[in-house]
Amino acid sequence: MKRIGNFLKKVNRQWFYGIADGIVKRHRNPVIMSLFFLLFLSSLFSAELNFSASVDRTIVGLGETFTLNVSVSGENTGNIPSPKLPDLLDFNIYGRSTSQSTNISIINGKMVQQGTVNFIYTLSPKIIGKLTIGPCKMDYGGKTYETQTIEIEVVKGVTQAPPAQTQPPVAPPSAGDGNLLVLAVPSRTEAFWGEQINVSFYLYTRYSITNVEFVKLPSFSGFWVETLNEPRQLNYQTKVYNGKQYYVALIKSVALFPVTSGVLKVEPMELNVDIERPPRDFFDFFGINQRLKIESKPITINVSVLPVENKPEDFSGGVGKFGITAALDRDSAVGGAPINLIIRVSGTGNIRLIEKPKIPTIPNLKILEPETKEDIQTTGNTIKGTKEFRFPVIAQADGEYYIPEIKIAYFDPLKKKYETIQTTGLKFTASGTSAIAVVTEQGGIKVLGTDIRHIKSDARSLSVQKNDTPKWALILYVISFLIIGISLIYQRHQSRLLVDHAYARRIRSGRFFQKRMKQVEEFLKKDDKKNFYSSLNKAILGYIGDRYNLSIGVLTKEQLKDELSNRGASKELLDQLFQVIEDCDHASYAPQLVGCAEPGEVLKKVKELITNL
Repeated sequence: MKRIGNFLKKVNRQWFYGIADGIVKRHRNPVIMSLFFLLFLSSLFSAELNFSASVDRTIVGLGETFTLNVSVSGENTGNIPSPKLPDLLDFNIYGRSTSQSTNISIINGKMVQQGTVNFIYTLSPKIIGKLTIGPCKMDYGGKTYETQTIEIEVVKGVTQAPPAQTQPPVAPPSAGDGNLLVLAVPSRTEAFWGEQINVSFYLYTRYSITNVEFVKLPSFSGFWVETLNEPRQLNYQTKVYNGKQYYVALIKSVALFPVTSGVLKVEPMELNVDIERPPRDFFDFFGINQRLKIESKPITINVSVLPVENKPEDFSGGVGKFGITAALDRDSAVGGAPINLIIRVSGTGNIRLIEKPKIPTIPNLKILEPETKEDIQTTGNTIKGTKEFRFPVIAQADGEYYIPEIKIAYFDPLKKKYETIQTTGLKFTASGTSAIAVVTEQGGIKVLGTDIRHIKSDARSLSVQKNDTPKWALILYVISFLIIGISLIYQRHQSRLLVDHAYARRIRSGRFFQKRMKQVEEFLKKDDKKNFYSSLNKAILGYIGDRYNLSIGVLTKEQLKDELSNRGASKELLDQLFQVIEDCDHASYAPQLVGCAEPGEVLKKVKELITNL
């Protein structure tokens, strides 16, 4: 039926194109053509899309990876948005890629274009049992598309031998086993003084990573440093390195500008990385977290001095590619008031290291020290920006003044030579300069006659000034301190979530438990008792592991009960809770649900026990 429907849509569209051709040839009336155009657009946007999801296999071994393929096909797929994935609490997401194909056919002289976009996700299950991948959704063209649910059965052992380069390591994880690396990659190892060098730090992993913590950032002694990219979350891509396939994510990227010559060294970056090891027994639902410490190798940069030969006197210290402009903020000065000479140097390179240009001496003009402003921007992997010098200029006598061209020189590392650039000449006039403005020896301006305030002789006209602060100002003052305090607490909370794995698990334990309980309630509504008890067991153990930062899989039930007892849980509550866990185990794997309590009562009891835990 689906193929027949697609065929009918294609036939109808060809028929519509034929009518369109006839109307355009026979009618020149703009009204008719406009109505037809609207109908044509509606036919395009009403075209249905095929939205589906599939997996490369439905039986997966614990720790193995499989592929979830979300496919969109139809016409007008050029700007299809990414689908919204369901909650995948029981899966690790290792990577994502996309592929696109287009099929063009010509029928009766008309061209029909059919496109397909595949969103491919690499997943790995965390726990054993029957897992469900919920519907993927996509909003497009005013409609919401939804895929079917997919059932995955996760078993112990290996179900499919992966290629050699993608097989996860079987040896106990260690920092030196070659499966977890941090690499520092420089854009070049030889440069001139002041020339930009980019260094990117990448994390290479073949493990499932739960947390990354910076132990020591590299020292950049001898460099001016600008940050190019510092992702807030790790975005992994697959890459083959030394014959092995890794998941690679950028950690940090910086631009370095040498401020001295010779052999400079970029020290290593040190990281603490928490990885998740595969489970070892039935109760090890969530695996084992293990912390490894890794560091990058130091980088050596050879920095050459700038050539002394043909070095201009107007060299400003710039290394890169620059331009220069000059302007006056007005073309006349009255009464000795200063005007501003604004010189802007802009381009790519070490913009911060550019020194102020030399202004030639001009008779009867006093040029003061400039105010400097910088605007640094990052475009891709290049540092560019503008450095502005604002010189106050004061005329000492009336007349017309001419400021000649101002030159600076910079070094172009690509051409390996110096370049000289200059501004255009500027003019302005000055009048009324007779001793109204005086330049002090310290370089400042003192305006005479403006520091005298006359005393009023009629005291009766003076009003009483109240110094009482209004109440609303005091309230705003208190509120502002509260807002600052709340902001600092929230910022500290967010920072701690990124670096403290135990804190993050504890904070999110309630939310994850609620999501798992929704799935439990869905099985209850469907009267699917086996999946009800299985998912309820996972929800309880998952909450305990997250709430107390415990590796559930490595602990026996007695050890787990002792851990909870040491953390203040009462013996009576623990006995009831673990009785429910044993009942859930029995109900999940027993051939017949004999002697099991009513699911609704069990669910109510679990909620009460978790609340009191």
